[in-house]
Amino acid sequence: MKQEYLEAVDKLENEYDAFYIENKYGDGTHKKEFELLAKLKGEKVPNALRWIKRCYDCYYKNELGGPDSPFAYLRQVIEEEL
Repeated sequence: MKQEYLEAVDKLENEYDAFYIENKYGDGTHKKEFELLAKLKGEKVPNALRWIKRCYDCYYKNELGGPDSPFAYLRQVIEEEL
């Protein structure tokens, strides 16, 4: 179960593009991953997912990563919760 959540975070980090019109205004390309991660109970999970959904482009993942990124936060919540 934990692995499924971690894979969802990896997919978003490596594949997601908020500026693709279907992601910005439609159901998007990673609906399954967002729905799964929304089940986490961390205090800032909704904010992290909202930022990814609206602002993140995997093209810039090396510039937007690090210990303070939403992805690092989601991984931390997964490790603590599951």
